[in-house]
Amino acid sequence: MSKSTMYKCIAGLVAGAMLPATSIAGTAHASMSAEGSRSISNVGSPVTDEQLSSWDISVFFDGENLPAGTGTLTDGEEIYQIQCAMCHGEFGEGASGYPKMLGAPMDEFIQTAQDGEDNVSIRGVNNLWAHAPTLYDFIRRAMPFFAPQSLTPDQTYAVTGYVLLLAEVIDGDVEDIDADYLRSITMPSADNFYTDTRPDIKNVRCMADCYDYEPEVKASALGGADVSVGAVE
Repeated sequence: MSKSTMYKCIAGLVAGAMLPATSIAGTAHASMSAEGSRSISNVGSPVTDEQLSSWDISVFFDGENLPAGTGTLTDGEEIYQIQCAMCHGEFGEGASGYPKMLGAPMDEFIQTAQDGEDNVSIRGVNNLWAHAPTLYDFIRRAMPFFAPQSLTPDQTYAVTGYVLLLAEVIDGDVEDIDADYLRSITMPSADNFYTDTRPDIKNVRCMADCYDYEPEVKASALGGADVSVGAVE
């Protein structure tokens, strides 16, 4: 299924689910197929491209679906100080328990993980974000916290660039932040992530008689209930 088709399927399901009960009762028709399964028709309506546009905002790690637009670091700083600094700090140092932009260098961050130490306090965009385009996706989708999806594409490019500057991923000489520029950035933590290319697997859910053996009790949960552990064959 293509990404566009996937969005249309999701949007169509939601559109159908939101129809008033009286509308469904008046227009839906139920029938039985030759195999005996029940099917329903005439529920919902086709999703137009215009309706889909507000849903189809996902930007993928390789930059696919980045919108047209351009931002500057100057504009990004202004927007950040007004709408972001209250949570993430004036200089990206984190405030009120919210994440910081600049974390520890990659070698220190990796070493703490290898040593099993708590490294939450030293996490940042520089050491825990794999691809710049998905940073754009997150900012546009969820930021600022009190008004998500309120930034224009240009404003989102500007803020994304400024966050990358605070995280010391890029320098202040960059003039324009756009789709091509975000695609060109190699994040410091890129090698710590990989793309899972395995195919989707549609397993049949087992509801009864799932084991052909007696599960062995390995531990007990609080309250004395037994916890059975065993592989399903």
